[in-house]
Amino acid sequence: MNRTADTLLALCVAAAGASAASAAACPLQPGDGQHLTGDGVTLAWQVINRRHVPLAEPFALLVMLCPTQARLVGVDATMPAHRHGMNYRPSLQALGEGRWRVQGLLWHMAGTWSLRLDVALDERPQVLRQDVVLP
Repeated sequence: MNRTADTLLALCVAAAGASAASAAACPLQPGDGQHLTGDGVTLAWQVINRRHVPLAEPFALLVMLCPTQARLVGVDATMPAHRHGMNYRPSLQALGEGRWRVQGLLWHMAGTWSLRLDVALDERPQVLRQDVVLP
């Protein structure tokens, strides 16, 4: 192998090792809720004390971030088909070890909602989204 190939191989091995170590240090399980993955960040979210997002009732989310040094910096939700969002701004509370409580969400209409979770890792912001259909 030439020097460039050796360097690329070493970088790939190091990245794979770092990813495995990060996953082992912060495991998210299927029972932790809905999973989303971004650039170096994985999160799981679930509705607190309910099985599903309720229609026209306040609710809260538990968000778990991996790696745990990632920060949740904002949460919002919109209905793209109707070109509007929530009438309330949720509050964020850090619970420690990568866990966050998002309080004050209310989805007032049935239909498709786009949940937006703004996260930051090493001061690099990114947006993770997931569509949720309320019957």
